[in-house]
Amino acid sequence: MSVPVLLYATSSNYTECRKIIKRFLNKIESLLNLMSTPILKSFIGWRMVALAFFLDFCAVGYSFQSFPVVVLELSREFSLSRFSASLPIPIFMIMSSLFMPFIGKALDAGSIKRILSLGALVYGLSLISLYFTFSYFFFLMIFTLPIALGVTMMGNISVSKLISVWFRKYTGRALGIASVGVSFAGFVFPNLTSFILNDLGLTWREAYLIFGILVLVINIPVVHFFIVDSPREINQFPDGDDKEEINKDDLEKDWAIEELIKDKNFWVLSLVFAIQFCSMMGVLSHVTFYSEGKGWSQSWAAFIFSMYAMPAIASKIIFGWLVENKLDARVAVTISLIIQSVAILSIFFVETPYQMVILVMLFGFGGGSALPLSNILFNRAYSNKSFGKARGAAQPFISVFQISGTLVAAWLFDFYGNYDLAFIMLGSILIIPLITIWFFEEELKSNP
Repeated sequence: MSVPVLLYATSSNYTECRKIIKRFLNKIESLLNLMSTPILKSFIGWRMVALAFFLDFCAVGYSFQSFPVVVLELSREFSLSRFSASLPIPIFMIMSSLFMPFIGKALDAGSIKRILSLGALVYGLSLISLYFTFSYFFFLMIFTLPIALGVTMMGNISVSKLISVWFRKYTGRALGIASVGVSFAGFVFPNLTSFILNDLGLTWREAYLIFGILVLVINIPVVHFFIVDSPREINQFPDGDDKEEINKDDLEKDWAIEELIKDKNFWVLSLVFAIQFCSMMGVLSHVTFYSEGKGWSQSWAAFIFSMYAMPAIASKIIFGWLVENKLDARVAVTISLIIQSVAILSIFFVETPYQMVILVMLFGFGGGSALPLSNILFNRAYSNKSFGKARGAAQPFISVFQISGTLVAAWLFDFYGNYDLAFIMLGSILIIPLITIWFFEEELKSNP
């Protein structure tokens, strides 16, 4: 302690001296507390985007993107009709949509990291359990209940919430890049699954066993060690800014479910993307069957399905960037719907697998933007604070339409013996969202 302070203390100002020492000790304590909090100089938000890409890739890849190849084996093993073979994905989506409102609410209120970890655990164990199934009924039960739960917890709604926490100005770009994982899985997993089944000679059960083990030994540690729930945890700010004078989360409106279902934008967005996803799923669920029906090999069928993915990757990034840079979101959705519709209705002119590849790529570029655009518009309409709740509340409605495309296309094939009427329907219904999207009021509705 300095001499002036000692003199000051000995001259009957002991109380004042104690105050000085106490302030000094408080500053030391504050410094130690600050040092105990991890501080990273470089912004790690883009690392969260990369992790979201990876988790989306795994969530969709091991289940949905591998299924169009696996279903060909299931159909032969269990002698399934086209309608029965098409059931797993629609029921999966119904159950996922029922789980989603609860998961969305939990994401808004709790730890994203914890939900991702639990989802990876459920997902991995459920995939492994498929190895022990020897009836189609039990396959359906596992695929549509625990696997659907695991995918929903580890998948798009969770990682989209993570991205929306880490970004404000660059939300469109970040969500677009993260959702590329879904499309990249669409390129990798059909070909990988075909390689496992046809080239390595393994069964579909062994393929799922491998997938489940990979989820447990890779995804869970990745989430545990690298996911950070929010910038605040490591003294950073959204978008990598140096400071955030006002915490926008505290100012944003927390939408109640009752308010959401009374809001016009909620139903406009739900209907638009419900029908777009309905059309997409109807085509994607049957493109491998259609290809085999044309006399092309199973390897060709898997390759054709996978070629949806690469243009969809570009589409997600391009449309996300365009909307972020002030392109009217309604224009972006309109463009994607027109491209998707033209591609579907052009299938009737296909004669070779090479022509089918070109059309599937065009279809992928149109439909590939639907996922990031839906997340961007729900986030824009209902704020980061209520994104999980709004997106989760819309999903049951969206899923009802989404699964109908797959089931109606299967029923029409079983009834008529071809996909002609099914593809006409799936291409033509897009006129409804083309009109409906223009009722969306493009304005931020986050403030009360």
